[in-house]
Amino acid sequence: MVRIAASAVAALIAITIAIVWLSRAPPAPEPLTIAVANNFIGVPLWVAERRGFFAAEGLTATLQRLPSGKLALEAMLRGEAEVATVAETPLVFAALTGKPLRVIATYAGSGEHAIVARADRGISRVADLRGRRVGVLIGTTVHYFLHVMLIDQGLTETDITLVDLPAAEQAPALAAGQVDAVATLAPFTTQCQRALGEAARTVPMGPHYWGYASLAVAPDLPQRRPEAIGRLLRALDRTIGWMRTHPHEAMQVAMSELNVEGAVIEELWERLGFNLALDQGLVMLLQSQARWAIASGSAPGQPMPDFRALIDPSSLARLRPGSVTITPPR
Repeated sequence: MVRIAASAVAALIAITIAIVWLSRAPPAPEPLTIAVANNFIGVPLWVAERRGFFAAEGLTATLQRLPSGKLALEAMLRGEAEVATVAETPLVFAALTGKPLRVIATYAGSGEHAIVARADRGISRVADLRGRRVGVLIGTTVHYFLHVMLIDQGLTETDITLVDLPAAEQAPALAAGQVDAVATLAPFTTQCQRALGEAARTVPMGPHYWGYASLAVAPDLPQRRPEAIGRLLRALDRTIGWMRTHPHEAMQVAMSELNVEGAVIEELWERLGFNLALDQGLVMLLQSQARWAIASGSAPGQPMPDFRALIDPSSLARLRPGSVTITPPR
């Protein structure tokens, strides 16, 4: 009887220890596939991958590297990725055509857009683009930036010949003389400059435009996989904090991923801002770009969406409530 009682007590102790150990064990890793644009808006994701911040938050992240945010968004919409890193213009066109998506956070801002032109064809400023062939990936943030730059000089898109040109093809087309100039962004700016050498004339964005890098997901993902989204945001928050205190190490990651020289990275770094947020400026920019898309005929006959309904602040509000300042839809 004593032996049976002792065995029962030992078994009870073992079960208790196992329960306590299991309760303290880290949760199982959450898998998540992220389509990442292969430009500067991808930097925090690459840093999180390389420095182990995804893994530290219990996330098994698979990064799909794609040439642009437009292609990353399309991959997400096709179901090939669960999250996409994307700037605002592709979001506008997706919303105007009724594509199902939600923005759960912005994590970076950028102002690295530029026009690279052939000085040997008499182009030294934006006004010289009148009547010229200008390459740009249509439907992207760079396309909208070009529109803003033209308006600033009293021109419109009808004053130039737009050539729909993927970013990776811009430097060869410029060097071959197929276009007179391109509107682009880093690292493709550097590629275009190298292709032309001394014949390159670069007009930076200056104060004309500031864009947002967003995380876009399917509308039901925050509710269907709240833990995975929470871990993603925590990992990015942790990454951004590390990047602020280790800027040179973060630049090294950007140099490696983008194959860009350190001097180029350092020059552009000042025009980048990393921060998890959802603010009213994003809504205003989406509205402005939608008006441009409709007026230019790029999205004819489409009603203006309520872009506040495109944004789901629930996940970010749980992590950093003070960073959400968007007015909710009525």
